[in-house]
Amino acid sequence: MKNRIFVSIGIAAVLIGFYFLGHYVSKLFMDALITIVIACAVYEMRKAFKNELPKDFHFLLTIYSLTIALPYLKLGFMGVVYYTLLIFSLGATLAVFRNLPLDGLMRFAFILIYPGLTLSSLFFINNSLLSSLGIALVFCVSMFTDVFALVFGLLFGKHKLAPAISPKKTVEGALGGIFGGILGALVVFLIFEVFGWLQMGFFTWGLRKSYTVLSYSLIAVCGSCLTQIGDLVASLIKRNLGVKDFSKLLGDHGGMLDRFDGIMLNACFVSFIFTFIV
Repeated sequence: MKNRIFVSIGIAAVLIGFYFLGHYVSKLFMDALITIVIACAVYEMRKAFKNELPKDFHFLLTIYSLTIALPYLKLGFMGVVYYTLLIFSLGATLAVFRNLPLDGLMRFAFILIYPGLTLSSLFFINNSLLSSLGIALVFCVSMFTDVFALVFGLLFGKHKLAPAISPKKTVEGALGGIFGGILGALVVFLIFEVFGWLQMGFFTWGLRKSYTVLSYSLIAVCGSCLTQIGDLVASLIKRNLGVKDFSKLLGDHGGMLDRFDGIMLNACFVSFIFTFIV
């Protein structure tokens, strides 16, 4: 437990450090951290598939994950989409000439999308006009969701949520997670809308404050649900692949993908919302 706490503090310190570097110095700092997260997550997924993913694809996935920020910096998020399609095309060509199995190609495509393309939505948020707000919203909602889901599950959990996938998760824990997600969003609301720290918020764009609170709450509910669904998706993958954690990179916390499984779906949602707001 002590090691888990120390690792949690370390993760929080790194995130906060890069967050402020991204806000006050250059967004490239946060872009670099996102690239590291994607590279680690893609590597962990490759290892989890073991022999089910032909080794011919490993090099392409490594190049893809390490260079994924470059097309974004040049062309925006559509650049990442085009780059993903290009890498898939190269993989498909490789499959044809190397006579690789179709299921291997499908696993290759799956990794490009999950975690590759889904985590890339963080690039879009980080480089938007409301970048500091968006990043704070994603991480606060997801982290508060995880903490409150765990606490409520331990204290009140009786009804299983998805026993075939994750036996320890309960309906009570999930509801607690949604409550936590709303609290996380309200913390962001106080920082950006009430105190006006760091950067303008939604209210600056002409919304009445009552609407802004409602907006934050609705985003929190959806983001919290997607965070928990993301966690269940990762559990489903691990159960089917016969692994407990994607890696031991973060000690008792598992791997990078274990920490970002819920965040990535929440990030996709927030980036979608930002498409219309920003």
